[in-house]
Amino acid sequence: MTNEEFVEFACPHSWFLVADDLHGQAVELRRNFGQGHLTHHDYRSGNKTSWDNTNRSTFLLASFALENAIKAFLVYENPGWISNGKLSKFLKSHKLTVLAEKSTNIPYKTKGRGTLKAFEDGSESWARYPCALSKENSAQPSTLDEGLWEKYDWLMAAYGRRLTKLLSNYWKGPHGFGGKYEIKGRFLGAPSQT
Repeated sequence: MTNEEFVEFACPHSWFLVADDLHGQAVELRRNFGQGHLTHHDYRSGNKTSWDNTNRSTFLLASFALENAIKAFLVYENPGWISNGKLSKFLKSHKLTVLAEKSTNIPYKTKGRGTLKAFEDGSESWARYPCALSKENSAQPSTLDEGLWEKYDWLMAAYGRRLTKLLSNYWKGPHGFGGKYEIKGRFLGAPSQT
């Protein structure tokens, strides 16, 4: 693969499309909420904990969708981060709050921080693995309740509207790659405005 071909794989539009794919799968799984649950009986304490059987996978897909959408903004703003056949070290993080803070075009940077933090905490621990790297960072699974889901859905739609608008303008990437995208339909939960 040439550097030019790599840029096409790593351009902001590609991050946007992967974010949309992951978001669509999270939405589909969310539709199955309430159809099954798991209950843990802790016989040491007598406590019972229940969670929806789609909770973990919905949460993880949603966090990956957020990550890819944020990286679409970052690559749009920093084309050099995908040059010379490599991703920049600045794109090699899963910390949603840190990634979003680096963007100048991302909408609702302050208002969306709590939502990003909730998904960041899960994707670094219980949503991706059975435990974190240490007991200090391990946590019980959080419930993707209706309130958090609504905040996620609202934030993704805001990202979708902004990215659709940005990508409709000519973007000049490294190694001579560039283009603009005519996006019609519904992406990241938001209808396109172009």
